[in-house]
Amino acid sequence: FPSQLKSQAPGSAEELRCLQVLNQQPEGSSLEELSNSQGCLKLASTIKAYVATVTENMIRKSAVKEAWQSYFNTSEGQPPPRIAGKPSAHLTLRPQSLAQDGRSQRFGNLSQSCRHAITHWGHSSLHSHVQNMTYRAGRLRVEQPGKYYVYSQIYFRYRAGRDSGPQLVQCIQWQPAHSPPVLLLKGVGTKCWAPEADYGLHALYQGGLFELKAGDELFVSVSSLAIDSNDAAASYFGAFRLDL
Repeated sequence: FPSQLKSQAPGSAEELRCLQVLNQQPEGSSLEELSNSQGCLKLASTIKAYVATVTENMIRKSAVKEAWQSYFNTSEGQPPPRIAGKPSAHLTLRPQSLAQDGRSQRFGNLSQSCRHAITHWGHSSLHSHVQNMTYRAGRLRVEQPGKYYVYSQIYFRYRAGRDSGPQLVQCIQWQPAHSPPVLLLKGVGTKCWAPEADYGLHALYQGGLFELKAGDELFVSVSSLAIDSNDAAASYFGAFRLDL
């Protein structure tokens, strides 16, 4: 603005007179009332343009600052808020290690029929997601209390001997904070087939509605780690909150 006023011969008697005239103009008056003085009209137009530019810049900076503070609350040192929406998660199976045993200290003392805890799930891919919940090392942690539908399907790849009928078991375990795991759901399938058949694939699905608290954890355990982990649509584990 000062550079713009220099072109108007700052400090001149004409400029000072124009400023006095502008100052005496009643509120809401238009620039057309200064049409009898081209110098004053030009000065008024320059001032008006400058004020508009400054105001626009201030509004823009204020909007950017408010948007940034809403995303990252620097005054309280808090991380960005979580994505809006109901808590939900859908995990897909990843290859498991045969060395993993559900009786390990991390998962507590599990029953023999479901002794293998599944510790590897995909949670950030085309087929999987976690929203307003937390996933870590096989466990799905509840962050917001409420009624949750919990579900799981395991696709066993089990080739048993001709004379045997393998019992395939899938369990969904619930572990409250600072407490041992509790069995929520258990699915059992005893597979029998024709002597010459070679099916090899057996799916178990189960699901149920449960009241969960913040800090509760969920995980899946099975009777055998002979599981098909090559198909993301075949073996999965998830939960979502229902507002009932």
